[in-house]
Amino acid sequence: MDKPLTPAVTHDTFSRAFFWGVPFTVPIIVAGLTSLFYPVCPPRMIWLPLILVYWATIWTYTVIYRMKRGGVFTEERFKLTLKLQGKHLPLQYLLIYGPLVYAIPLFIINFSAKLSAAMYAAIILASLINGFSEEVYWRACLDDAGKNAGVPERKRLAFAPVAFALWHTAFVIHFYPWNRTWWAAWAGIMAMTWVSGLVWLWVMHRSGRLVPQCVYHASANFLNVFPMLLINVLHVSF
Repeated sequence: MDKPLTPAVTHDTFSRAFFWGVPFTVPIIVAGLTSLFYPVCPPRMIWLPLILVYWATIWTYTVIYRMKRGGVFTEERFKLTLKLQGKHLPLQYLLIYGPLVYAIPLFIINFSAKLSAAMYAAIILASLINGFSEEVYWRACLDDAGKNAGVPERKRLAFAPVAFALWHTAFVIHFYPWNRTWWAAWAGIMAMTWVSGLVWLWVMHRSGRLVPQCVYHASANFLNVFPMLLINVLHVSF
């Protein structure tokens, strides 16, 4: 559980604004800046500027918060181990590593033979960067901001996964056609990313560690998210 915070920390207005307000600027910035690339980027390749803009945005916010308030990259949180610790340990392992039991076979069946060597290389690189970057900002940085603002653990656990899910609105705006199925795609992605964000943050709260989540997050991106995006949604091959 969290240690009691001093009055000076609980009234940290910078951290309060960073926690409650800044996450909602991410989809606005990403959606807006990505739109500027349409005149020079083929529609099926718009995923490339989008993800680069997204990474630049969340890393900029992370660096700003790190410079202003410190934290984020604590030794225990980023200890190089796949082991978890703390309460509810079997449940932690089940939530973090359990999905690989079906994710790996599904990848082999659905995508493995459809990816070229170049696509494999691109997806592996993007998965590694994205898994680490998202866990740093949406879990470590945002949770530290919430703690420094005096937000209780339960409220952080309730809010941060919602903010994480909502950034994917920018993803849906640019990748899915605006028709009657758009809302279904948006709702499905919101639900999936909210559950993921909730699980990964809860495990960080219980174990104090984040490397296992980074590893699984990157694995999920490689096994499902990025292949599905390129092959099933954008119909891209290279």
